[in-house]
Amino acid sequence: MINIAVEGESDREAAKAVVRAAGQVVGKIRVAGGKTRLDPLIPKYNAASSREPWVVFRDSDSACPVALRSKLLAEEIDWRSTFSLRIAHSMTEAWLLADREMFASYFAVPIAKIPTDPELVPHAKRTLLSLVATSSKSRDVRRDMVVGSDETGPLFVSRINEFAATMWRPAVAGESSESLSRAIARIAALESSI
Repeated sequence: MINIAVEGESDREAAKAVVRAAGQVVGKIRVAGGKTRLDPLIPKYNAASSREPWVVFRDSDSACPVALRSKLLAEEIDWRSTFSLRIAHSMTEAWLLADREMFASYFAVPIAKIPTDPELVPHAKRTLLSLVATSSKSRDVRRDMVVGSDETGPLFVSRINEFAATMWRPAVAGESSESLSRAIARIAALESSI
């Protein structure tokens, strides 16, 4: 059983899907309410992993994932093998875009318009919103997901979570997202570390 901590509500189902794709069972889920609230809790989740494994999911927000990881794990702490910090580059939305076929199907967007390498997109959430606003053939999807061309719509969180829970394929997406592929592999190895 793997416990999860995420930045925001829209990351919940994607994180659960990643843990399941790694062959693990999801335990508790904690939503921090933003990276500024999540980051100070990282050492506490590491300490809690002495009882049960924990995975913290954090967006890189276009920062270098390696440098960000070093910064977040820099404290003089005994980092446990039952704890993992997984950084989505550039953000969880890039992981979702990486399953181009299912993204196109769910959001009614032409597959040709979806980036083939979403980790190169500087701001994946803006890209996702722009795709839906300008290219979705579904009025309902557009209305639910986006206001204008770059503001989240009233049902953004529920639509993103529904997609991640019902259609998104992390293993397929991992073929186009190196950070996702590494996350799946590392989480798969957590149980043997206990």
